[in-house]
Amino acid sequence: MVCVHLKMAVGIVLAVLLYVISVVSSTHPKEQTVVGIIGQPVLLPCDRSTLATPNYPTRTRIYWQDLTLRVLHVFKDGNEEYVHQNLWYKNRTTINTDQLASGNLSLLLNPVNVRDNLLTCDVILIINDVNSQECQITVNVAASYQKPTLNFTDMTLVCTTHGGFPEHQVTWRTHNRTLERHEAVTKTTQDPGTGTYNISSRVNVTEGQNITCSIYNPILNETQSNFIVIPASKVENHLLKWILATFCPLVVLLIAVILCVKYPNLRKSWRKMIHCCPEPEPEPETTAQEAEIAELNPQQ
Repeated sequence: MVCVHLKMAVGIVLAVLLYVISVVSSTHPKEQTVVGIIGQPVLLPCDRSTLATPNYPTRTRIYWQDLTLRVLHVFKDGNEEYVHQNLWYKNRTTINTDQLASGNLSLLLNPVNVRDNLLTCDVILIINDVNSQECQITVNVAASYQKPTLNFTDMTLVCTTHGGFPEHQVTWRTHNRTLERHEAVTKTTQDPGTGTYNISSRVNVTEGQNITCSIYNPILNETQSNFIVIPASKVENHLLKWILATFCPLVVLLIAVILCVKYPNLRKSWRKMIHCCPEPEPEPETTAQEAEIAELNPQQ
């Protein structure tokens, strides 16, 4: 008998727990996170099974509001109402009234700006004076950084990028390691108009070094980067030019001498081509008879 009562008690406790869990889960709002790009629209999604009631829409009110109770949008008794809308959201919110009855309580926020970052919107539904929190949507605002620009001057490399959000640190990498944060001097400013960030970072470099500058956007999971190979110094360039200008002619002359020594016939050909060293014409040979006549007639 005791066992029977114990089983009944356990069953009742389980039933109560299941009921509590079902009530809590049914009243707990759907929590979602969306990414809003600065200057573009973002949808704050909220779906419910249905709003159809015998008195819909006259006994139905829907409030979209943030955690400070600032009202983003209001639907009341079949119409959108703007009297209580916060000025910050004025002319930036839209709903599809035709889909409300089917449970689509989504709100379009357009355009997104920096001040919307981490906005948490609660969707409050009131039907026949019974309140329920249907959804909770948080907006993470982001914007892509531009591809970094690299400028090299006096063994200092400067990396600049702009237009991104949120703020993030520039990363420098060489071919074999990632530079420590203290090795770079980074300056960040915020554009007063858009609220996006402009970043400038500089490091000291060495000749012949291959170095990459990168900026990572954690919200968009996006990396923008650029790289450069640091050239040799001007002194070395001048020295190299002097060496080439001095030794190249000597090497050519040495090769020419070797060829002339090894291949004598080449000398005649080269002389004819360059006309700088013509061979002397051979003197005509004198016969013995002509020599005697010349001795007898020295004055002729």
